[in-house]
Amino acid sequence: MPANYSGTWDIVDNQNCEGYMVALGIDFATRKVASMLKPQKVFEQDGDSFIIKTFTTFRNYSCSFKIGEEFEEITKGLDNRKCQTTVNWDNDKLVCVQKGEKKNRGWTHWMEGDTLYLRLKAAVHYTVGRLCQDIAADCEKQITKQTIAAIAETAFRQCDIFAKDLEAFARHAKRHTVTVDDVKLTARRTTALYNYIQQKSEELALNNQELKEKRKKNAAKRKSKDMEAEEENELED
Repeated sequence: MPANYSGTWDIVDNQNCEGYMVALGIDFATRKVASMLKPQKVFEQDGDSFIIKTFTTFRNYSCSFKIGEEFEEITKGLDNRKCQTTVNWDNDKLVCVQKGEKKNRGWTHWMEGDTLYLRLKAAVHYTVGRLCQDIAADCEKQITKQTIAAIAETAFRQCDIFAKDLEAFARHAKRHTVTVDDVKLTARRTTALYNYIQQKSEELALNNQELKEKRKKNAAKRKSKDMEAEEENELED
């Protein structure tokens, strides 16, 4: 039985929303307005039939669909694209693929506990595009939009594979939390990536240790000041 998404969801955090809107080609003014909004999503689910309503103080948007059935969608309130959209189940995740003028668009919804997550595919395309621009500038070459789209699609699919592998490694170790060791295990076949993760892991561990020592010193200083204050109060008494 697939997951039940019915309910009302309020946004509490977002990451790289600006990059997503840039990738969609949304103008500067609209991006600034959108970045200040706190949208609320309402899911109405009846088996494989969905109505998703998004409410904001700027504009409201409603989308209805049935799992596995393609439908025409106009992304009102964003970049007003007309696309052919299909949403399918991936275990308990809702995975949307949008076909149209702009390639590599779509989203994934999933739940963890009482939290609803949304990953927007265009954010991957934006990041890949920026990296390709930097590489092209360094090499004095040009990278076509088709090439960027192909790399973005590959990166998106690889991220999905990594996510499933990480979950499987943690489950095999009888843990509910993915650890650094799981990440290293995922990257074991790519030496450069493994070494990079190892380096970052060591840097993070060192930073955490320094932070703990700093907190310990600050706590000791506060304790010393409190003791001095108590002694002064006793002398005054």
